[in-house]
Amino acid sequence: MMQNPKPLSLYIHVPFCKANCTYCDFYSVVGREKSIPVYLYSILKEIEQKTRELDLSQHYLDTIFFGGGTPNLLEPKYLGQLLEALLNLAHSGEDMEIGMEINPGEASLEHLKAYKALGINRVSIGMQSFQPHLLTFMSRIHSVEKSFSTYDDVRRAGFKNVSGDLIFAVPGQTREEWVGDLERLVGIQPEHISTYSLTVEEGTALHRWVEAGHVKMLEETVDNGMYDWGRDFLEKSGYPNYEISNHAKPGYECRHNLNYWTGVDYLGFGPAAHSFFGGRRSWNIRNLDAYMSDVMNSGTGEGDSEIISKSMARNEMILTRLRLTQGLSLEEFSKIYGENLLQTKKEMLEKWTGKVMVSDGFLKITQEGRALTDEISSDLMSLTL
Repeated sequence: MMQNPKPLSLYIHVPFCKANCTYCDFYSVVGREKSIPVYLYSILKEIEQKTRELDLSQHYLDTIFFGGGTPNLLEPKYLGQLLEALLNLAHSGEDMEIGMEINPGEASLEHLKAYKALGINRVSIGMQSFQPHLLTFMSRIHSVEKSFSTYDDVRRAGFKNVSGDLIFAVPGQTREEWVGDLERLVGIQPEHISTYSLTVEEGTALHRWVEAGHVKMLEETVDNGMYDWGRDFLEKSGYPNYEISNHAKPGYECRHNLNYWTGVDYLGFGPAAHSFFGGRRSWNIRNLDAYMSDVMNSGTGEGDSEIISKSMARNEMILTRLRLTQGLSLEEFSKIYGENLLQTKKEMLEKWTGKVMVSDGFLKITQEGRALTDEISSDLMSLTL
């Protein structure tokens, strides 16, 4: 019997896509579906190697997530093989969350039913917008109708835990369009809603367009206004905000992401996937062919790694916990780092009066401070790494 078993999350990066979206900086490859069997073989080999090198006897599997890229480009039989191997890594926890991302219009009802039969119990649909001109701008290849018909199919396949993702602050988007998108999404009642502000990431088409002056991003005040309005609207509609970008009906918060934000160990498989285990962070090569070739030769696709120092861990705890509505437990922080944050960062906390608060022993960012979370976190971090 395990003494105080520890939760473990697993992430599988599926890099295949049918098209490149203008804003996305996640590692993906287009038109490479023929590589799927070799990619699958590589991941199975990588899982096998991890089983040999890590002692997971004190861990239990809490969550598994297939992200991308586009995981629904994997046929159910392939996903089944991956799941089988992953479930052999450690004991399964009770009521495990097994999630996957899907793109509207790219997963048939038949496939969705097969995914459900394999044990997938949470689906996140990348709807992004219900405005045709904004979908075109973002190079999304699905139509507005496909978002809704895919949602219906997901329900028909029997999924009871469904998330819809939307993007705001898109150049050309009006406040009315944003309001309309949220109202339509709430209208179909998914259990979970993620709302992401469009950001300009290096290496994306959007970055090139902005640099060249072809596209102008919305003013920060407009972006913040859309964020505040969206959060208030979703809270009033029965979707409390539990993390900066995420809302859920009570009990349907995404456990996989919460594990990332609360420092749970996780292992990532596939090109560009990250792992965090036993105070060590590592990341795989961000290139499909190089990843497959390295795994074939050595059993690992790791590109680099770092040991997380105490100071880094302290900073990361501040950064991740303040993203959560429940905030940072001052008692837990003091227990781990022997530091009373309210005293050591007294001046900084006074600087942010009204933007931060202490409640029930947790340091939290107030509604007014939400848009400034990164700046506040940065002020509370230590500079010595």
